[in-house]
Amino acid sequence: MTDERRASPRHTAHLPGELETPQGKSAIAITKDVSAGGLSVFTRLRLAVGTPVKLLVLWHDEQVVLTGSVLREEPVEPDVSTLWRSRVAIGIDPSDPGLAKIIAALAEPA
Repeated sequence: MTDERRASPRHTAHLPGELETPQGKSAIAITKDVSAGGLSVFTRLRLAVGTPVKLLVLWHDEQVVLTGSVLREEPVEPDVSTLWRSRVAIGIDPSDPGLAKIIAALAEPA
């Protein structure tokens, strides 16, 4: 049995970016994977479920801005990584043009 929570396939994608909250907190982030419903990212921020966020992702020399909210947050143990504090699942509207662009490119055969 798997712990799959997504309704759509996920694509491994390690995209650098910056995560921002409405309170002005920001930190570097890197995506772990992307699906039509959102992204899983590693960050130094600890975020509560439901927190609205903006993720600025570097995609092929272009900055893509994605907005969504935190669906899940899991601490990253120091023995796993000393850089990242959290793994955060961010829900993004599937009709977001930036997310649609990334998903379309990742779904293309290599």
